Amino acid sequence: MELLQKLEILAGAAKYDVSCSSSGGSRTTQRGGFGNSCPAGVCHSFTEDGRCISLLKILLTNVCLYDCAYCANRKSNDVPRATFKVEEVVKLTIEFYKRNYIEGLFLSSGVIKNPDYTMEALLRVAKSLREEHKFGGYIHLKAIPGASQDLINLAGYYADRMSLNIEIPSEPSLKILAPDKDFESVYSPMNRLRTKILEHKGNLKRRGLKKFVPAGQSTQMIVGASPENDLNIITLAASLYKIQELKRVYYSGYIPVNEDSRLPVISVPPLKRENRLYQADWLMRFYGFNYDEILDKNNPWLDPEFDPKMAWALRHPEFFPIDLDFASYEEILRVPGVGVKSAKFIVHSRRFGKIRLEHLKKMGVALKRAKFFIANPDLPTEWQKLYPEQVRAQLSNRTIL
Repeated sequence: MELLQKLEILAGAAKYDVSCSSSGGSRTTQRGGFGNSCPAGVCHSFTEDGRCISLLKILLTNVCLYDCAYCANRKSNDVPRATFKVEEVVKLTIEFYKRNYIEGLFLSSGVIKNPDYTMEALLRVAKSLREEHKFGGYIHLKAIPGASQDLINLAGYYADRMSLNIEIPSEPSLKILAPDKDFESVYSPMNRLRTKILEHKGNLKRRGLKKFVPAGQSTQMIVGASPENDLNIITLAASLYKIQELKRVYYSGYIPVNEDSRLPVISVPPLKRENRLYQADWLMRFYGFNYDEILDKNNPWLDPEFDPKMAWALRHPEFFPIDLDFASYEEILRVPGVGVKSAKFIVHSRRFGKIRLEHLKKMGVALKRAKFFIANPDLPTEWQKLYPEQVRAQLSNRTIL
């Protein structure tokens, strides 16, 4: 098979894995080498400084031993199969990089022969790029569940980021949809990677010590292929952030690519639900919310009409209105329409005078949402006296006053 044919098949087969954006990687190019990895995002992601960068996202092979119900590359599917040679992936990465098409490589794979055989092939790609070709660009490798921990650890010295995908949010559902897999095969290497990452962070001052997965770990969960509610999903995500110290948890709306009685019948992927989960994830990571504040057993599903912070605010009218001239940074972050940057601007600016409506507009506050939850002399006081259902109606463009 021609190299371009393989590329077409294996790039297309990789599109369902969304856990490829990254931040935090930093790698110095060796003398005589090329490429660099800086704190940034990849795969058409926007970085913190506003840049949009990309990477070569491919599978080493779409041949797989497993027959996961939700996977387009399951062994029972009649699809074109292809497998890259190690040197072919290396060549593509280098040639694409030199032409300024990419800034790094995201390499995953189906499981061919056995997990160790597959992990060793991924390792050989990264090792060849780093040691033989002095490649200093970004590399994200998929760790293969069930592979030898020695192979996974060795790969960590060449990769900027590694990921192990949980895929289904609960083990009972995973055993139904992917009988060959279990949580232990994911959590065990994830735990060991975490321990080794922490060991290397504690020895950063030691000269000659190689970097080990400097951009950390990530994982992915498929949303909508199994019956777990949103509370189940963000509870698991919160534990992964706290216990495993993952950099990112990604959510992928279930795309029906197979006919299987174990899977739900849907006409369109649950993209709105996926988006709401990302918003809830953002609240946990940057806004100081606990998972059980966003949802609880009485409210196990995210509101499809309003973002999670707005939904929380409507459930907690006792918390508002917030006086921006005196409230703490953490309290200001809870106001719908106020982001992290806006909250910092508010705290900084109020040292020089009262916060007025014109200031909030310049700070990027979304007043259409925030006006119902803040106390400000430029705003009508009756807006702070509305009941939550009235605010909900106003925000939904219904006139109930």
